[in-house]
Amino acid sequence: MARTCDVIVVGAGPGGSTAAHDLAQAGADVLLLDRADFPRDKPCGGGVLISAVKMLPYSLDPVTEQTITCFRVRYKRSWEFEHRYHEPLAIMTQRSRLDAFMVEQAVAAGAKFRDGSPVRSIDGTSVTLANGDVHEAGVIIAADGANGIVRRALGLPRLRGAVALEGNADRSEQRAGQRWSDAVGLELGSMPGGYGWVFPKDDHCNVGLGGFPSAAPTLRGELSKYAGCESFEADALSELRGHHLPLRDPNSGLVAGPVAFVGDAAGLVDPLSGEGIGNAIRSGQLAAEAALEFLSGESTDLSAYHRSIEAEIEPELRVARQLQALFHQCPWPYVQLLRHSDRFWTAFCRIVRGESSYTKFQSRLGPAKVLVDAAAAFAERRGRQVAAWQTAS
Repeated sequence: MARTCDVIVVGAGPGGSTAAHDLAQAGADVLLLDRADFPRDKPCGGGVLISAVKMLPYSLDPVTEQTITCFRVRYKRSWEFEHRYHEPLAIMTQRSRLDAFMVEQAVAAGAKFRDGSPVRSIDGTSVTLANGDVHEAGVIIAADGANGIVRRALGLPRLRGAVALEGNADRSEQRAGQRWSDAVGLELGSMPGGYGWVFPKDDHCNVGLGGFPSAAPTLRGELSKYAGCESFEADALSELRGHHLPLRDPNSGLVAGPVAFVGDAAGLVDPLSGEGIGNAIRSGQLAAEAALEFLSGESTDLSAYHRSIEAEIEPELRVARQLQALFHQCPWPYVQLLRHSDRFWTAFCRIVRGESSYTKFQSRLGPAKVLVDAAAAFAERRGRQVAAWQTAS
């Protein structure tokens, strides 16, 4: 006999836990599921921008390991520069701690949580778990990451995206470990479609890089080179993990009947920065709002969620796609602009802190926006041609 509730949330990452928290706090009967036993880790640099931190109704101080006020930028594994800001730009945490903490907040708000509960199948609003348990709900929120079970069960196409590889360097044993405290490292210009990073934690640094899917065969060698460039011993990197960063195709579906896709499951990763936690949190909030309207009878479906994403998040993704295409077409001038222009650096920091946005930045270009749009369109076409050629060869 099926057990019933108002909403089933599949996936207990930041997007799923946020949706479950907001729904439960509003009085909905929510079941939050995750296939893994918690606490569990997952591939992720563990950086949370202040813009994302500000979205939450609770503090992340209990799981914050470092507070970042500085970006240290390296160009093509040679010279570097750094910029500091007078306010925090990001916090560093570990996904095992962050996700478990956010689940705790959802449970405290009234959500029911079942970890170690992989979904076997979905039929309409019926969810069958691997152990045979069946649950029915009015709404299903898919927050199970890139190409998760919900997407596969509904027969939806695989999300395209970037690829990444990361590992951990013990700060106490590697000579570069103490160099990183309130700074993160970014390495630009070497990885087509991506970048390298150093994200410091209490006892280790997460070192990784990512880029276009065509770069996948080279990731291991490139990570070794980059780690060595930052004075880490490449052979001593532990817990090497590859992962996929799903990117949304413009105008792709976000709702399938009673199912709403959030975060990585919707492909809402920022194509310029590769950051996905902020959009996961915000999409979880918007999905919860649409689900509550549907459950209360104020709306007849979940289309309000789709409209909210198109109005709020998709415009930011669109500009990010343009900036990513322009940057990777010719990174040198943009790195120089970031290096020498205090105005450009301040604009970047304001976006990171949620005080501005990509679209506001673009609007300040005035008449030059037309030229930027044309250049970005050319760069995007060129990028697609190169990707097609690499795939064919």
